Amino acid sequence: MSSISELPRGRQRKWLGCLQKAAIGFFVVAIAIAVSLLIVVAIRQGFAKTRVADMKQEIRRAGLPIDPVSLETYREQLAAAERTEAWGDVISQFRTDSSYSDQVAGVPRVDAKARCQPMWAGQPWAERENVQRFLQETATLRLDLAEVLDAAGPIYTPMTYEGIDTMPPAADVAREIASILALENLAAIDRGDIDASEQSVKQLFALSRTMQSELMVLPQLIRLGVVNIALEESRRVTQVGQWRADQIDQLLTDLDRTLAWDQAFQQAMIGERVVAVSIYDDGTLPSGTARTLLGLAGPRDQLETLSWYERFLALPTNDPVTFLRAAAEANADMESTLGSANIWRRVETMTTGVTMPALKAIAVTVIRTEENLRLARLALVCQRFEIDRGRWPTSHEEAFQFAQEELSLPRESIVGIGPLPFGVEAEGSRLVLWGRRIEGYNVELPKQPPESYWPDTWRDLPPRHPSDSPVHDAEADVAVNESEESTFDREMDMFDDTMGMFSEDDSTTVPDELRDPNVDPLDRHLQLIFHRDQPSESYYKWVLQPSK
Repeated sequence: MSSISELPRGRQRKWLGCLQKAAIGFFVVAIAIAVSLLIVVAIRQGFAKTRVADMKQEIRRAGLPIDPVSLETYREQLAAAERTEAWGDVISQFRTDSSYSDQVAGVPRVDAKARCQPMWAGQPWAERENVQRFLQETATLRLDLAEVLDAAGPIYTPMTYEGIDTMPPAADVAREIASILALENLAAIDRGDIDASEQSVKQLFALSRTMQSELMVLPQLIRLGVVNIALEESRRVTQVGQWRADQIDQLLTDLDRTLAWDQAFQQAMIGERVVAVSIYDDGTLPSGTARTLLGLAGPRDQLETLSWYERFLALPTNDPVTFLRAAAEANADMESTLGSANIWRRVETMTTGVTMPALKAIAVTVIRTEENLRLARLALVCQRFEIDRGRWPTSHEEAFQFAQEELSLPRESIVGIGPLPFGVEAEGSRLVLWGRRIEGYNVELPKQPPESYWPDTWRDLPPRHPSDSPVHDAEADVAVNESEESTFDREMDMFDDTMGMFSEDDSTTVPDELRDPNVDPLDRHLQLIFHRDQPSESYYKWVLQPSK
């Protein structure tokens, strides 16, 4: 082909003119496309901005918070302020910058890294001296705590808003406070003081109530964690069989004062929505990255976020199973929508993913806790029945009738979640109750109760053969017992090992009668009062014995 320079001048000018026209035409088309896209973006963003403003106004008209200022006002409306100052003083004594962290070093249950000796029914606890010393050192602190928690309800504490890092003061130290109350209960069981055990359990429930006004997912998960700790400590004492009728009645009252599961979910979503919306208003991502890209991903992003929260808050809460199914569907839709979005939508909603709540964590946890509450309530009803009539109820219906007629409890308060009632099985003079181990969105009831927790390294311990050297005996047991450090099994996605014990399995204290691998599992369950807690197992099984 001839080059342009070889063409006659006239044809050269004509050829170059065509190239210029083509270039200009291409440039004009490109500009037109860009302008069209910007117009479309502007129209979509303008519509989204208007819709976002309308949605925010609807939220305000409903009396709900939509920004940090209204969030704090709403928290204050849900709680009482009479004990605010006293509660704040107590909370400050548990902070990491206080002397409390030095006092707990080496103390079981309150120091997550402390080694701990198990507690066996009817035997002195090897940790007794250490625990008594700690409780004496913290006597003034525990007295102040008891005064604030006495019959407490939701207590307002001023909170500094810090975006996704916002944490209410009580929730920030809930693990420390719950730990010392649980330790008080263990010490009371060790010395056989049932009245002191009752006070410790009541204070744990009161601690959870102080946080009932809290919003956002994490504070609610922490509160639910405290509720489950209170239930676990209740189970320890109930299985000893020493409650009096009046104490059972008081515990049932405490259970009834626990925040309803549907309210807990609603409050978590209401607060989390404020955090999500505030991300757009303050102009930064949670990571601090500037949230600007040619003016995109603003109102459209915010509209997408508000729309999802609107759906979450509209989930049906008429019954737990319907709620779980709807939550599962919403969670799947959210993940599918965000994961399969095209490039255009990803640009428009680039921040939506990081503003979504931990829907599965809060939805499953509120239902797990509701299941645990109902099972605990049924266990207390059965124990109360046994105290009154000298025998266990022979059927669910007999327990339901007793609960309604004698204790004014509605039937639905002691039935399991799902179509089947709780598992109940008589074992000689004992009564075994179990509920559902809800994993994900599953609500199936196992046909058999969960196995009692028993460390694997204890299953085939040889009987003791005393020698002339106690040190040699101890070393022989420890040799059988080599194991990894462990923590709690995760009870909640966001409140996992905060109450865990990083202690090694210690087999030196296992009684001879429990070393036989063929020993009755219920004997083991009732004898082992405390080791490293395994709430994923123990919450779902209660073993009752005749009252003493």
